[in-house]
Amino acid sequence: MKPFEGLLGNNCELRMLEYLLPLDGMDFNITELAEEVGVSRVTATRIAKKFVEWGILNSEKRANAAYYSIDLESPIVKNIEQLNNILIETILGDEKLYEIHDYWEAQKPQVLVDV
Repeated sequence: MKPFEGLLGNNCELRMLEYLLPLDGMDFNITELAEEVGVSRVTATRIAKKFVEWGILNSEKRANAAYYSIDLESPIVKNIEQLNNILIETILGDEKLYEIHDYWEAQKPQVLVDV
């Protein structure tokens, strides 16, 4: 499911955001980002630099390469995540959300307490 694509179309920046949002704590070099998002290294570099300037991505130099990760503390990222969640909720609808909630509740381990 690609909620941004459904509402805002399909462009490189949105594809990179959709890829990175659920991958908190993971970082990627430009080659990896380009391959995963389906763009050239030049395009991935342009987007990554723009996202670093905007505070959407963190950048760290290691072994002559830059590694990028989503900055979950960024106000922009927090708002993008909120929009993403609203879009998913709208796409799925209340009935499906209740099914998912019930499924996850059933998966929780049951804790027995002796009294």
